[in-house]
Amino acid sequence: PPPRPPKALNCPARSERPLYSESTGESRPTDAGKYVRWGIVGVLALIIVGIVGNQGIMLSMNVGEFDEQFTRPLFYSVVSAGILAAIALVRVNAVARSSMFWYAITTAIAVMGRGASSEPVSGSVPSFRSYRMGHAQFALWQITKVLLFGAFFTNVLFGFAAMDVLDGNLLGTESLPTLFTLPFVTPPTDPSYAVDTVIPMMPALLVLIPPILAAIGLRLVLYVGLHSIIGVITSYIADTTEGKPRYLNYVSTVEAVIGITILWSAFNMFFTDQIDYNTRYVIAGTLLAGFAMIAFSLTDRYRARVLTHMLKRDVWVRFLTLIAIAVTVLALVSVNDSIADARKIEYLGPYTAQQIGVNRYLAELDAVVEHTHDVELRSISANAISSYVEQNEPTLDSIRVWDWEAAYAKLKPEIGLIPYVDFEDNDILRFNDSLYWTASMKPILPPSVAAGDQWYNEHLVYTHVPNGFLTLDATEGQIVDSAEFFSQRAIYYGEGGLLADQWSAYPENRGAETDEVDDAQYSGAGGLTLPPPMSWIFEPNFLVSYPGEPVHIMRYKDINSRMTTLYPYFVYNFFDKELDSYPVTDGADSYWLVPLIFGVRADAVPWASNNHYIRLVGYALIDTYDGDIRLLRVGDDFFTRMFESQYGEKFEEIPDWLGNQMRYPAELFNWKTSMYNFYHVTDVETYIQANEFYEIPRGLDTYYVEAQPPGFEESEFIGLLSLELKGSQGRNLAGFMVVQNDQPHLGQLQFYEVPLNSSTKLIGPTAVREALDRDPDFAQLKTLLRNPRIGDNILYRVGEHDTYFIPVYTAGAGGVVAQLGTIAAVGAAFTGEYHVGLGETQQEAFAAYLQKLSGVPSALTVGGAGNGGGAGNGGAGGGVPDELTRGERVDIVRSVFDAEGIDIVEPTSIMIPISFSEGETFFYTDAEREDAEELVAGFIDGFVTPRTDSIFMWEDEEDNTFNFGTVVIRDGIAQLHYVSVEVGS
Repeated sequence: PPPRPPKALNCPARSERPLYSESTGESRPTDAGKYVRWGIVGVLALIIVGIVGNQGIMLSMNVGEFDEQFTRPLFYSVVSAGILAAIALVRVNAVARSSMFWYAITTAIAVMGRGASSEPVSGSVPSFRSYRMGHAQFALWQITKVLLFGAFFTNVLFGFAAMDVLDGNLLGTESLPTLFTLPFVTPPTDPSYAVDTVIPMMPALLVLIPPILAAIGLRLVLYVGLHSIIGVITSYIADTTEGKPRYLNYVSTVEAVIGITILWSAFNMFFTDQIDYNTRYVIAGTLLAGFAMIAFSLTDRYRARVLTHMLKRDVWVRFLTLIAIAVTVLALVSVNDSIADARKIEYLGPYTAQQIGVNRYLAELDAVVEHTHDVELRSISANAISSYVEQNEPTLDSIRVWDWEAAYAKLKPEIGLIPYVDFEDNDILRFNDSLYWTASMKPILPPSVAAGDQWYNEHLVYTHVPNGFLTLDATEGQIVDSAEFFSQRAIYYGEGGLLADQWSAYPENRGAETDEVDDAQYSGAGGLTLPPPMSWIFEPNFLVSYPGEPVHIMRYKDINSRMTTLYPYFVYNFFDKELDSYPVTDGADSYWLVPLIFGVRADAVPWASNNHYIRLVGYALIDTYDGDIRLLRVGDDFFTRMFESQYGEKFEEIPDWLGNQMRYPAELFNWKTSMYNFYHVTDVETYIQANEFYEIPRGLDTYYVEAQPPGFEESEFIGLLSLELKGSQGRNLAGFMVVQNDQPHLGQLQFYEVPLNSSTKLIGPTAVREALDRDPDFAQLKTLLRNPRIGDNILYRVGEHDTYFIPVYTAGAGGVVAQLGTIAAVGAAFTGEYHVGLGETQQEAFAAYLQKLSGVPSALTVGGAGNGGGAGNGGAGGGVPDELTRGERVDIVRSVFDAEGIDIVEPTSIMIPISFSEGETFFYTDAEREDAEELVAGFIDGFVTPRTDSIFMWEDEEDNTFNFGTVVIRDGIAQLHYVSVEVGS
C-alpha cells in the first residue's frame, strides 16, 4: 500500500488549533501572574487585618480604661513611626517608580510561568533598571510601606520631641551647624568652649538626631546599596544573555556605592562622642576617599559608553589612591600620637578639658557642694564623757542599728502560715523623723493548688495581698504595727508575683458572694467592665462561665508595667536593674512612689565619652488600691520642660505630707557619684595623670540614714556613700558623698573631701572590719557569741567625731529570730591606732569608744558601757587605777614648779593688755598626769627660767581650769604668757 502521509501534514495549522479539545479536556494556559499578584495583595491585606484585629480588643480596653493616658503616647508613637518610616522607606522618584519588592514578585512570577520550557532562566529575568510601576500603584505602595512597616520605626521619645518642635521649641537645632566645625577647631584648655557650643545643641543630639540618622542610614542601605547591587546583577544577567556584558558600567555603580558609603561614614563622624587632635585628619581623609571614589565612578560611567572592561592601569590607580590616602592619614595620626606622648598636656589637654565640661553637665556635677573635711582625733576627758554623750543624744538616738538582713529575720515569722504571700521588696522609710524597714508583699499561687484549678485561682481568687506591708523600727529593732502608718494595706497594684504575671477579674453582678481571698470584695476604680461578647473575646472561658454577665477586668497590676504602658518616656530599668519604688502614705491611702527618670545615651554628643544624660523629672504616685497615677514635678532640665509642655495639666506640686517621706533615688545617686569619681578633677593635667580618681568600695551601697554631717544645723534624712582613692593600696577614704532628701534641698549633693596630705586618715569599710576584729574585747565577745554576723558599718558624725557604728547580731534557735549581740563604735580617724568601743546600745558603745580614746580602761565607763574590764587600745592596762581628787591633781601640777624652786603667786586679778596661750591640757586621771607635767615643764623651760623665779596662778571657775603665767617685757610692752590645765570639779 502507498505510504501514509506524515502526521504533521494532517494537523491543522497552529492558528487553526482548537482552544478547547473535548476529547482531552485540556485548556489553554491562563494568566497565572494575574492571580499570583492578586493573591499577594490578599495576603498583605489579611496580615494587616490580622494585626489590627488582634490588637483591636486590647486597644479598645486600653482606651476605655485609661483614655488620654494611653492615647497620648500612642499618638507620639504613630507620629514617630510615620516620620521615620517615611524617611527610611518612601521613594520620591516618580519618574523611575522602581520597587525592589514588586520587582522580585514580578520576576518570580515570570520564572514560575516558564513551566517546563527549555529556555535558560536568565531569559525570564528582566532588567531591574528598566522596571517601572504604574503611577497609582507606586503611590499606593509608598503609603502601604509606612502602614505595614511603621511599627518597626516606633520611637516614642522621637515622636514626643517632634511634636514639641512643631509647637515652637527648636531643642537646640539652630546650633547644629556649629557641630561641623568642632573637629577642625583646637579648643582652649578650659571647658568654656564645650559649654558654649555643645550644651546648647545637646537636646537635639539626644532625642532628635540619632533616630533620623538611623533612618537615613537604612534608606541608604536599601536604596543605594541593595538597590544598586540588584541593578548590577540583573543588568549583568540581561547583558550576558545578549552576549554583551558591560563590566566597566557595573564597576562604576559599585564605585559609587562604595563612595557614598564612605561619605556617609565621614558624615557620621561629626556625630561622635570622641573628638581629639586626630579626628580632623580622619574625617578629612575619609571625605577625600569618598569623593575620590565618586569621581572614579563618574569617570568610569562616562568611559563605559565606549569601553566594556576596566584597564589594569585604572585598577592600580584606584587602589593606590585609597592606599595613599590611608597611609597619609595613618602617618599623620602616628606622628601626632608620638608627639602627644611627650607633650600630652599640650595636645590632649584642650580636648580633655571639653570632655570634663560636657560630662560634668551630663551628671550635673557643677551643682555638687564640695567641702574640705579636716579629720582630727580629739580626746575627751573622762569626766566630760557623760555630758558629751548627752549633748549628742539626738544623733545617737537615730543611729540605724538594724540592717535589712536582721530585719528580714524578724519580719519573716510575721507572714506566719499564709501560703499565698511572699516578700517582694524592702525599703528604708522615714516616718516622724524615725527610720523603719518596710517589707512589701506580693501574692503568689500556693504550691498545693491543683493544675486544673490554676486558672481559677490566678485570676479570681489570689487577686491581691490583704495586708501588704510589714514594718520594723530600724533603731530599736521592734516590729511595729503597720496600720499605724498604712491605713490602707491591701495591695491590688504593686510589684512581682501574680501582680506582674496575671490579670484578675470578678463578675460585676456577684452581689455579696466573692471568690477573692480573705473574703475581700474589690470596690475601687481600677480596671474596667467588659460586657458580653467583648468579655468572651478577651477570655474564652467567660463564654462558658459568665455567658450573660459583664465581667470586671483588672490589668497592668504591676506598677512597672503600668508606668511603661502609660508613660514610656522614662527609665524603669536602670542599667538592667529594676528601678526601686517604695510605699508612702498620706494617713488614709497608700501609694507607690516611683521615680520618673529620663535617661538616654549621649553617643552623638561630642566629648560625652560613651556616657549618658540622666535627669530626675519627678515622681509618680500610684494608688495601691485602684492604680490611679499622679505626677509630681521636681526637675528643671529641657526634658522636664518639654514634658510639662505636653503634660502640664497632669503635673502637681509635691503635697506637704509627702515631703517627710521622699528620698532621692539611690540608683541616680550612685550613678552621679560614679561620674563624680572621675569628673571631680577639673585640672587637665591631674585628670590625664589619673592619680586622683575615686571609686566606691566593693560591696558598698548607699545608706539612707538620719544624720548630721559637718555644716548641717540639724539632723536630716540623707543618703551616704563613701569613696576611696582609685588604685590606692591603702584602705582609707578619700571622702564621702551625701545627698539630701528633705525639701527644698532634695537631690543636693555634698562631698566631704579628706586632703591627701592629711596626717590623720579616715579609714574605710574594709579597715573598719579589721579594726573590729583586732580589738581584744571584741575577740573575747566573738567567742562567746559563737560566730556572730557583722552588720552594716555606717559612718556617722557624732559631735566632732567621725565614728562607724557596727551592729553585731546573733540568732536564736534555728537562726530564725535575729538578736543584737552588741554594738561597736569604731573611730574613723586614724593616726596609727584603732579605737573601738562596745556596748549594748549606741550610747554605751560611743561612750566606751571615748573612754578608749582618752586612755581610760573601759571598766570606768559610767553605766557599764564597756564590755570587759581590760585596757583598750592605748589604755593604761591592768585594773582600775586609784582615782585622784581635784586637790591632789592641783598639788601635782604645783609640785612641778616647786621642784624648780619657782614661787607661785596667786593675784586677785590680772590686767595685762596682751596675753598669749602657750598650751592647754586636761588632767582628770593618773593616765593624763604625764601630759600635764610635760606641758608645765616645757613652759618653765621656755618662759620662766632664767627670766624669773616666780609665776602667777589663777583659776577659771567656769571651766574648772587653773592657769599658770609669767609676764615678759618686749619692746617696752608687757606680755602675759600662760598655760592652762583643766582639772575638773
